[in-house]
Amino acid sequence: MPAPNTFGEAADPAIQFEGVRIGFDEGDVLRGVSFNAMPRETLILLGETGTGKTLSLKMAAGLVKPSAGRITVLGRHIESMSERELLDLRREIGFVFQEGALFDSMTVGENVAYRLREEKHDEGEIESRVLETLRFVELDHTVDMLPSELSGGMRRRVSIARALINRPPIVLYDSPTAGLDPVPRKPSLR
Repeated sequence: MPAPNTFGEAADPAIQFEGVRIGFDEGDVLRGVSFNAMPRETLILLGETGTGKTLSLKMAAGLVKPSAGRITVLGRHIESMSERELLDLRREIGFVFQEGALFDSMTVGENVAYRLREEKHDEGEIESRVLETLRFVELDHTVDMLPSELSGGMRRRVSIARALINRPPIVLYDSPTAGLDPVPRKPSLR
């Protein structure tokens, strides 16, 4: 018997595409795409540029509607949701965009705290969660810096921290490893 979860009685998919199709003037980009992403599962979409990876993420977030098919996210059929319902759903999704999308005029800490402040969390809780999340991406020392003072890879990790700050059940990463700095090698002890 499947394990219970918060989306239903049995382990329902966190994201489900069923026969999804979308096209533009140039022709179809996706034709009959179907897949499930289960809770706590990592699903990777691989393909060349222009094959619909980013478009699939945008559809999973309800930013773009499919021409045909059904998309279910956290138990909700998003292709028929109102914009208000989609806004509520998006609050349950963490996003890491290709370009990072950090606010240049805000410090790293303010960027990471942005969603929590929008949701009116207690400032003490915000401060501790920001430091905890920045520690997770090994950037707690950058809390008072501006994004322009960071390398591209560091800015990418700040974007990841911002996506994780409210502990969403789903995180959508668009090109997750693009622009990350190489991991420094530590000399081994012999």
